[in-house]
Amino acid sequence: MTLYMKLGGREAIMQAMPHLKARLEQDPCFDVSSFLPEFEHSDDLTEFLIFLAGGAPIYDGKPVSDLLAPICTCNSIYERFVDHLVAVIFNGAPAPGDEADLRDLMDRLRPHVLARKPVARARDYSIQPVAVCI
Repeated sequence: MTLYMKLGGREAIMQAMPHLKARLEQDPCFDVSSFLPEFEHSDDLTEFLIFLAGGAPIYDGKPVSDLLAPICTCNSIYERFVDHLVAVIFNGAPAPGDEADLRDLMDRLRPHVLARKPVARARDYSIQPVAVCI
């Protein structure tokens, strides 16, 4: 049985999203102003969680790094996000092992969310010398 089925399927995950939004808005560690469109106009987070839990064979929404990086800016904030997610998904009563399975999935996802995006090197084609500070 997949984690998706243990969680209660699509309906359970969809019902958890408003509760997750409310918890993130109440937590002063999160600036959800840039994340609200994900809850209000997009189902990408819901669809990604369904995919992650094994309920869909593919996910073709926004990349998870773009999806969660605006609110999960460091390890400790990411941990708080996972805590909130676990609380709303299981509604305070996870079956033995299910919470550990979800946390393990989210832990494997962490490097993708927190990875720094490469920044293109700036090229200077001017003919004037550039001062370099070391």
